[in-house]
Amino acid sequence: METETALCKSRPQDGHDAYQAQPDQPLSEAVIEAIAAESDLDALEIADEFGPLYDAIDPTALDSLFQSAGEANQTVGCVTFAYAGYRISVDQTGRVVLTERQ
Repeated sequence: METETALCKSRPQDGHDAYQAQPDQPLSEAVIEAIAAESDLDALEIADEFGPLYDAIDPTALDSLFQSAGEANQTVGCVTFAYAGYRISVDQTGRVVLTERQ
């Protein structure tokens, strides 16, 4: 896992696809839904095809990273990791950006 400021600050461009998580949706679920939306796989098939998400990142840690009791305590930042053939960046707004790895 690493942080990459350029991906975190960028808006989707060529090779980048973005998905916005629903307000109460865990970020780990948003990542899976973004991959499913981009691929021809059902969300349940992704783990069969690429292995479980927890092989790339701890889903519980990802879900709790940007979760806060109040806006003043909300963590600011971005997490970038590789999974399912994508470099995935998730930020505090719930935006998931997929970049195809080359």
